[in-house]
Amino acid sequence: MGAAVSALNNVGYSTQKNVVIKSWSLSACCPRFRVPSPRHPESRNAQHPKKPQRLHSLSVPHLTTQTRPPPRHAGLLYYSIIAVMFAYIVGFTLVAKKGYQATVPAVGSVALKVKGIASRPSPPGSLEPPELWDASDLTVYDSTGVFVATNIMRTEQARGVCPGTHEDEACALPGSGHETEASPATECREGVFSRSGEQTGRCVPAPSAGAGGATRTRGACEVRGWCPGEPDADDASAPLENVGNFTVFLRTDVRFPGMRDKFGRTFDVTNANGTEPTPGWNLFTLDEILKMGGTRYEDVKDAGADLQMNIYYDCDLDSALEACTPRMPFEVMRIDTADSALSHGYNARWLSAAKQAGGPGSAFPKHADTRALVKASGPRIRVSITGVGRRFDLGQLTTVVGAGVALMGIATAAVDVLLLYVLPKRARYFGLKYEVYGANDENLVCGAEEAAHTETREEGEEPLLRGA
Repeated sequence: MGAAVSALNNVGYSTQKNVVIKSWSLSACCPRFRVPSPRHPESRNAQHPKKPQRLHSLSVPHLTTQTRPPPRHAGLLYYSIIAVMFAYIVGFTLVAKKGYQATVPAVGSVALKVKGIASRPSPPGSLEPPELWDASDLTVYDSTGVFVATNIMRTEQARGVCPGTHEDEACALPGSGHETEASPATECREGVFSRSGEQTGRCVPAPSAGAGGATRTRGACEVRGWCPGEPDADDASAPLENVGNFTVFLRTDVRFPGMRDKFGRTFDVTNANGTEPTPGWNLFTLDEILKMGGTRYEDVKDAGADLQMNIYYDCDLDSALEACTPRMPFEVMRIDTADSALSHGYNARWLSAAKQAGGPGSAFPKHADTRALVKASGPRIRVSITGVGRRFDLGQLTTVVGAGVALMGIATAAVDVLLLYVLPKRARYFGLKYEVYGANDENLVCGAEEAAHTETREEGEEPLLRGA
């Protein structure tokens, strides 16, 4: 019983009840309010017969209360909530989540290097050896990552005049049976720029492959530019072989600004210090990187893919710095929409040296500018570094503990609400905490003739509110 009483005292259920006095009309007398004096404890539990009270010019009726046994389950509820709050603060916030540590975001950089040899088989029936390509031919680096070509289309070009190769440059030749209502003169307009170059205004025959390998003649607007133009559709060249086995070396460097070691240096973590290229640590094949994102090499070798690879660090700097390692496997996500016809895969273009020089025996005019336009498809890998560094901080610990202690105050409010407004016996609990006195209370008697009967009681009482 003693523990229940102590718990109830914490939530406001003391043995001395709170008093709520209803308002009443003042007529011939003004009430006076008195409570039992703490200097006379024997008067608190004394049972006085109901007697009329003497009233002064400004008085309130004398109020007495009785102590009732508090409900035991209220104390159990209070201490249960305290235990849950304590377990949450200590077990979850401080231990599991390490709330005593301050955190800062990681700032890092990454350097990549790709190596490997790829080949393209010779066409069927050809006696030419397979074409070989190394990583220098197939990779393009930038500040955010690397592009690795898995399929290339090469077009030898020279400056000149030639038929356009795109669909929007098609025209109908006179007498070909493909005339439209518009005349060829209105289809090809001189000075208009199209995808292959500047149009001359002429519609000329443009050879293209027909069914069964036969050739047919179609019309195309003549253009000035790099000739022949890049094909509108990719050719059926076979993808390169062995690109999936290219090795990608990752050298990461991560810093945690604002957190310094005992020598005053900013914490710096790298996966290359004192190590060699190690498979699974800082050296991966292209196949392995694709598998981290749930992508197969066979799905990207034709049209390519746009990938985002995130290297995440979560470092406890209170421990040894060697334990600060990136989360494996890396998070790889495909950015492009694999089943979209509008933006599918990834491709890039660059220039290479032309095999043929202008002059006799060449397809290009003498002294013509030449180039080789390479259109390549393959995986584009964007690399980013994120993470946090954590270290003990007294200010953070004080904040968490202080917030937890304040959170325990919820127990008092929760028990108060449950007892007074939720539980079935809320009327009884309300009676344990409050006692209401009103204008119709029988202890309130106005009359100076009864003053003599209560003279002796005032000696052991201390007035709380006395009239002027």
